[in-house]
Order: sequence, then structure tokens, then C-alpha cells
Amino acid sequence: MAIKSKIKGKKKHLNKPTSVKYKKYTVSSDKITKKARSCPRCGPGIFLSVGKGRAYCGKCHFTEFDKKEVELKLESKK
Repeated sequence: MAIKSKIKGKKKHLNKPTSVKYKKYTVSSDKITKKARSCPRCGPGIFLSVGKGRAYCGKCHFTEFDKKEVELKLESKK
């Protein structure tokens, strides 16, 4: 009886990507400060993603629009 080298249905092991949370903070002397804004609903630790003219929370779906972008769209509609 021959032994099969590959097991049917078994997935190949993939390493998880490393965390990039260190990009959200800055260390100066003895203080750690946040670069990115946190969500006003969820609290500290949940960051808002910044897109084209808006900031968005993926956890509670809070969206905050930039005033400049909104004013430009309103002017273009007139």
C-alpha cells in the first residue's frame, strides 16, 4: 500500500499579515499620541478610515464628511 504525500482537502498554511497599528501612533519622549482620529461613537481604539472627502468607521458605520467637499458638490449642482 502506497502512502500519499498530499492529503486531500487540506489547505496550505499561510502566515497572517503583520499588524500596522504602529503607524497610527507617535512616540515622543515619554508620551504616546495618536495620529489618526478615533470614532466618536465607539471610543478610543477604533480608528476612522479616511477616504475621498470623508472619514468612516467600519464597526458602527459612522460617516463624517468634509465641509469643503460637501460645499463643492452643492455649488456644482446649482
